[in-house]
Amino acid sequence: MLYELLGAVRPGSLMEIKEVIKTVGMQVLTNGGIVRGINNWDTTFLPKKIRKHQATHTQGHYFLMRFDCDPATQKIVRETLGVDPRMIKFSVVKMGKGKLEDISRVRGDSPWFH
Repeated sequence: MLYELLGAVRPGSLMEIKEVIKTVGMQVLTNGGIVRGINNWDTTFLPKKIRKHQATHTQGHYFLMRFDCDPATQKIVRETLGVDPRMIKFSVVKMGKGKLEDISRVRGDSPWFH
């Protein structure tokens, strides 16, 4: 299955953001998946204030990752991100209907247009 992960990490340290992305990518790879692409969408305002891990956030550092894996691996990724204190918000969406024709045309990158 092809999945798209859109995440917002607490802004500040670029190293933290890289660590979150590396953690997710390694989980996908060690479970037999493929990372198609990662895009850094930089820091921007959140749609609304979000209180997470005893802090209120107004900005987040966004990234997008597209990856192929089985549903069990996707569940592991979601569980890991859910307990990571660096994450503010994330969403994992299945792309296509799981058919080769649907997902073969999807590129790995998805640039952010300001």
